[in-house]
Amino acid sequence: MVKHLSEKQLDEAINEAQKADETRLVRRLCFIKNVSLGDTDKMAARRVGASQPTGGRWLKAWNEGGVDGLRPSFAGGRPAKLSSEQFDEFFTLLEDGQPWTPQEIDDLLWDRYGVTYDRSHLARILRADGMQYAKPRPMDPRQSPDAEEDFRERLGEALTKDNGDEPLVLGFFDASWPQPFENSQRLWSYDRTVEIDKPLVAVSWKTLGFYALLGKSTLIFRKRTTKESICAALEAIREQNPVGRILLIADNDGGHHAKLTQQRADELGIEFVFLPPYSPMFNAIEPLWKTLKRKISPEIFEGKDHFRQFVTHTFLDLSKRVSFADNWIETFLPDIQKLR
Repeated sequence: MVKHLSEKQLDEAINEAQKADETRLVRRLCFIKNVSLGDTDKMAARRVGASQPTGGRWLKAWNEGGVDGLRPSFAGGRPAKLSSEQFDEFFTLLEDGQPWTPQEIDDLLWDRYGVTYDRSHLARILRADGMQYAKPRPMDPRQSPDAEEDFRERLGEALTKDNGDEPLVLGFFDASWPQPFENSQRLWSYDRTVEIDKPLVAVSWKTLGFYALLGKSTLIFRKRTTKESICAALEAIREQNPVGRILLIADNDGGHHAKLTQQRADELGIEFVFLPPYSPMFNAIEPLWKTLKRKISPEIFEGKDHFRQFVTHTFLDLSKRVSFADNWIETFLPDIQKLR
């Protein structure tokens, strides 16, 4: 974090913002003060009732512009229809009632304030205050409210074990079933319906992949995801990573817990770190699978061998990107560089 002000100057800036009734600036400056006192972005944001991504944007704005960078700006070339006090109330209502559809926000503006805004102009106002427009991530209601903390503790216990002088191999394990006729990539076209001549041939084998944060990624193909197939995948992972203890983050598939699987894992020096139930979002290989399927979508394949080669090459190429695990690292392993 850039230190634009001393602790005393930061306190003075907070007091000045309070006197000027700049409530949103006060909140953001309090977040910055919490970070300066040693809080993580996530904890500092939580203390002021904001999300971690919002805190990240505030920190970036502070680093780039100091106090002025944190001050909300709704400039758009038009006179404001709401006063600053109304904006404060409006944003508080949005935060308390989130998430919102665009129509629901339009209705709120009209029903409470009797005003309307052009959608594009309103989007600029909302983004300037730190809101994001994105598809919601589905959450399984059966997931424990303590799932994140439970997994962090489980991972921490596995990481504290002594590796000796050998390197640590750490990654995510999962099975998927990509098909040659994947249709998840949007394409620009003048035709209302986009058509691609593509043989609708299904492949019978599943893909078992290992996405490594530390070490080498790999994948194998099997007709079924049996415990024998999983053991074969473990052997492939060890072959690619011949030295070091291997931590394998995986879901609670029955084949992962099978006695044969666990016995073979012990023989290979591989330890499973299981995700909490109903928590697939904690497995960073999931977005990699989605990207792989989008890559498949526009391609035409000459046959099953061609498709298999494409999946292998694309998976290994994508696995070089740490970006699929950015949120996971920030949440569970911010000090990953110490493990490298």
